Amino acid sequence: MIRCVLFDRDGTLGELSDKRYPQTFTPFADIQKTFDLLKKRGFLVGIITNQASIARGTGKDYDFEREFISYGVNTWAICPHDNADNCDCRKPKSGLLLSVAEKLNVSPCECLVVGDRVSDIQCALNVGAKAALVLTGYGEKEKDAALQLCPTLPVLSRFDEIANILT
Repeated sequence: MIRCVLFDRDGTLGELSDKRYPQTFTPFADIQKTFDLLKKRGFLVGIITNQASIARGTGKDYDFEREFISYGVNTWAICPHDNADNCDCRKPKSGLLLSVAEKLNVSPCECLVVGDRVSDIQCALNVGAKAALVLTGYGEKEKDAALQLCPTLPVLSRFDEIANILT
């Protein structure tokens, strides 16, 4: 049973005009409305996001906390590392998901990760969580690889369609 829905940020909840700078993020409409609907239905809602811009110095002053609070999430976790850091929190590894699940007192298998990259899907599958792919961001380009990884993967046009497949 799904108790927690975790969203990727970039490409899933909006688009970046330049991935080096988190402030170029343009959120899609109705994030808060969708999150409120999920919460009203009893789901916990969170964001798990890789933000290498922090490690590179171009995102260290961006106020992610303010952004995420404005959406009404229950929690969030950010990987501030670059690929070269080989940390446990950078997706496709599952450290972000595990830390959020522990914070919310839910099992990883009670989580659903919604993202636009194979790394989001792999992050979920590594620990027995469910996943869904959105076709925004890199989703259209990574759809075939994601379906090879998980042939039963739900594929959504946008993040807000998740409310339609969860009861």
